[in-house]
Amino acid sequence: MTENPVTIVSAGPMVRATLEIPGCPPARALAAFTDPATLVHWWRGVLSTTLTPGGPYTVRFPQLGRAMTGQVVGYEPASRLEFTWAWDHEPPAVPRTVLVTVAGAAAGRTVLTVVHGPYGDGAAEEVARREHREGWEYFLPRLGELLAG
Repeated sequence: MTENPVTIVSAGPMVRATLEIPGCPPARALAAFTDPATLVHWWRGVLSTTLTPGGPYTVRFPQLGRAMTGQVVGYEPASRLEFTWAWDHEPPAVPRTVLVTVAGAAAGRTVLTVVHGPYGDGAAEEVARREHREGWEYFLPRLGELLAG
């Protein structure tokens, strides 16, 4: 059992995942999504980005032979990152965004929240929602283990 449990709520058009990380400043938690040297350790991807609105946000996953490509929507150091994304091997679909926010909490803990979506109705959208939820259930505990301390 992980010491950094992830809480995920999948309601309405968005999936919302929350992770509390003890002993981790907010800036370090957000850097897990903005620093290539950190991202590779928990997400297993190679990040290429320019952290300005409209800049690229690309994560190549060599083991999958695929890349997630998108653009930065907004970035505030030590506070939030929002980006669009799509798989490079799939036809264009409903645009999805990921909003990552971090905030300090009591007892030296940082709360990291990921809001992912939107998802519409129908079978294909339900499959996408489930796959993305499962992805955050797998990867966020890895992130918590990397950053706790």
